Amino acid sequence: MDKFILFISDNFLAVLFLLSLITVFIIYERKKGGTKVEPSEMTRLINKGNPFVYDLRSAAEYSSGSIAGAQNIQITNLMKGDALFKATEEDCVILICKTGTNSSKAAGELKKIGYLNINVLSGGITNWTQSGMPLVKN
Repeated sequence: MDKFILFISDNFLAVLFLLSLITVFIIYERKKGGTKVEPSEMTRLINKGNPFVYDLRSAAEYSSGSIAGAQNIQITNLMKGDALFKATEEDCVILICKTGTNSSKAAGELKKIGYLNINVLSGGITNWTQSGMPLVKN
């Protein structure tokens, strides 16, 4: 432990620079993929309004169980004018995938083309089920 403290004191500027870069990276990553919402917040969003809820998993994963009211859609269909993707730029959109990674990437792409209210289920369906939330068979 003494060597660690000595290292930090000897390399204070380098350590400070590294911590600054890590902080900037974390902030950048959080902003690029839409607003992350926990399962309880997602339930509130669904009950409060009428959001478009899109499940980005494969058809087999979707049919084994999904969130009530979610529509199965592939990432390639998330674009303006697609028959399956009916949301406008102002609509509330919630994206779901298995772990939250694919939906974050998709949310970033939607933000780039002008969608304003994009939400991503933090941790995906995995977090949803671990939180004890129900799934419906499709």
